Amino acid sequence: MNSFPVDSGGVSLIFVLTIPILIGLSLILAIVYNWVSKRVKTKSMQNSMFYGSVAIILFLSFLFFPCSDTPCPCRYVFNSIQVAMNYQEIKYDDLFIEKTKTNYPIIVAAQKKFRDNLPEKIYYVNYNSITDYSSLKYFVIYIINDSIKSNNENLKMNMLKNGIVEFEEIFQNDTMQFNGTLQGFVKMDNQFNNYNDNGYGYINMSETIGNYNVSIRKEIENDIRTDYYFFKLLYLIL
Repeated sequence: MNSFPVDSGGVSLIFVLTIPILIGLSLILAIVYNWVSKRVKTKSMQNSMFYGSVAIILFLSFLFFPCSDTPCPCRYVFNSIQVAMNYQEIKYDDLFIEKTKTNYPIIVAAQKKFRDNLPEKIYYVNYNSITDYSSLKYFVIYIINDSIKSNNENLKMNMLKNGIVEFEEIFQNDTMQFNGTLQGFVKMDNQFNNYNDNGYGYINMSETIGNYNVSIRKEIENDIRTDYYFFKLLYLIL
């Protein structure tokens, strides 16, 4: 579970099914190994049986890994190999692609390639439909070298008084307008609803503008590498 992402429901499956099955199989293999090793005196044969049993358990650990809504471990490995082979094609904007589990290998590769020029803060912005909550547009606003930028070329940033920044964009014939600061997004009176800052690097806020809900969030940017051993290894290898 510390090696690859797993669905929230998959954690329960691991404890209820996967671990008991693997423990039972391990005990059976251990009994068989103990019985056979007493009759096979060749050390190389004993070692082959032992490592073969370990390989079976590791293989089944990957095979039984719950991955209904997330890529399976083999898919992560395959995608990561592809990303590594195309490492030179990784772009700076790949730092800002949606932080879905499928995109983890690309994000980690971008973090490694541009490790000397990473943004200090990244805010993920979604224009969502009020009727069905679907995402209509996604982009980021980020701060680097004390300068605020965005990968949304249509977004205008107007500097107001007291370090306030007004963000404005014409989207589907509607004017999307919301405020932030030169240091990022903070709780502002009469601006954002449902503002939440847990103090550990996560910030969520939203504002209703016309027929849209503007959702802004900030996350911990290196959590992929710190939370999962596989992506920590991928970062080191790249």
